[in-house]
Amino acid sequence: MVQENFKEITGKASQMWNGTFDKVLEVFSVASAFNRDFSGRGATLSSAITREGVQYLGDVQAALRQASEEARHLWTRQSEVVQEVPKDVMAASQKAVALYWDGAEQIARLGDAQREALTRYTGNLQNLLEKISEETRETFTKYSEQILKLYGLKN
Repeated sequence: MVQENFKEITGKASQMWNGTFDKVLEVFSVASAFNRDFSGRGATLSSAITREGVQYLGDVQAALRQASEEARHLWTRQSEVVQEVPKDVMAASQKAVALYWDGAEQIARLGDAQREALTRYTGNLQNLLEKISEETRETFTKYSEQILKLYGLKN
C-alpha cells in the first residue's frame, strides 16, 4: 500500500514536472522567436535609416554641387563686370546689383533644396518608425497571447 502510494505520488510529481518543463521549453521557444523577430526588425530599421541617411546626404551633396557650379558661374560673370567698370560705370553697377540678386536667389534655392531634403528624410524616418512600432506592437501582442495561453490564463 505504501509502495503503491509512493509510486502514485512519484508518478504524479514526475508528470507535473514534465508538464512544467514542457511549458518552460515552450516559453523559451516563444521568447526566442520573439527575440529573433525583434532583432530582425531592429536590423531592418537600422538598414532603412542608413539608406535614408545616404539618400539625404546625396540630396544635400547634389544641392551643394549645383550651388558650387552656380557660384563659379557668378564669379566668372562678376569678373567680367569688374572688367567693364572702366568702360561704363553705370552699366557695371547695374550688372553688379543683378549679380547680387542672382547670388541671393541661389542661396535661397540652396536653402530650399536642403529644407526639402531634410523634410523628406524626417518624413521617411517618421514613417519607418511608425511602421516598425506598429509591427513590434503586433508581434509583442501575438507572443504575449501565446504565453498566456501556455499558462492557461487565456483561451
